[in-house]
Amino acid sequence: MSPIVECALQTLKQHPHPALRLSELLEVVAERIDRTLDAGRLRGHLEDHPSLFRLLDPSKGPWREPSHARTDAFSLDPWVLISTDPAEDSALHPSALLLRESVRWLGRGLDPYSPRDVNRWYAIALAERQARVALRGVAAA
Repeated sequence: MSPIVECALQTLKQHPHPALRLSELLEVVAERIDRTLDAGRLRGHLEDHPSLFRLLDPSKGPWREPSHARTDAFSLDPWVLISTDPAEDSALHPSALLLRESVRWLGRGLDPYSPRDVNRWYAIALAERQARVALRGVAAA
């Protein structure tokens, strides 16, 4: 396995969010492994390992406009999640871990060609991020 793939896998396993946008993952992997890494190359590495990664692209599918009409930045920023069990123990609070893993498992099981499934999961992933920020604020008070 390439160092890029290993770094992406470890980043997703250790990150508090269940999924990251490709651009978010790129920042971390490029800083640690290869500063010349771009989104297209990282996406290629991830797509070469479908047993490890799941890419959910809300810009793909029959419900969207043709690919030639989309901007490159939008089409290169899918959500990335790991397709395997994160076997390592997490330092997250059990409630946060349960929330993260629930969102990740929902993403693993959805049909990537179903606009309803992708849009629902996308809303859930964004809500998880907002809930995490809100819970952090409550814990600090």
